[in-house]
Amino acid sequence: MLHAGALAFPAAVMAAAVALTAAAHPQGGARIELEVAGVLPMPEGSASILVLREKGAKTLLPLVIPGGDVTGRSDVDGGGLLGQAIEALGARVSEVEIDRAEETRAGARVRLAQGGRRVEVRARPSECVALALAAGVPILTTRRLLDQAGLTPEDLARVHAKVRPGETRL
Repeated sequence: MLHAGALAFPAAVMAAAVALTAAAHPQGGARIELEVAGVLPMPEGSASILVLREKGAKTLLPLVIPGGDVTGRSDVDGGGLLGQAIEALGARVSEVEIDRAEETRAGARVRLAQGGRRVEVRARPSECVALALAAGVPILTTRRLLDQAGLTPEDLARVHAKVRPGETRL
């Protein structure tokens, strides 16, 4: 006969593992690597669209970035102030993860490694992408976000079919 406590311990360990997994990826789902597909300026110049693509696939994740330079070319070209500060502190960017398809202050995370220490900082997706490009590290998101906000080739074909000849839509 099993003691009641014999089942409680494995159940508690399993619950903790599930909680840790959910905490590590609050959006849920598998982590997907993205690459920059391009930057599309809006006609009036008030915003740009940063287009990320699922690596090895055709699903796109468009991010509308209000004003300014989307990819932070200064960070890419010369390390930029933020990149230099991270380096001066003895840290390096290890990866970035896009959590939201909106340009909010907490829409993404940049993960830093400083020796054996790991630090995570919330930031705007465009800032995180610029750091990832400068550092040559992965840009990640979750399958759930891609399913919610991504555009598949089929989605694009449906939109294209609705546009009449000679008509232009964004």
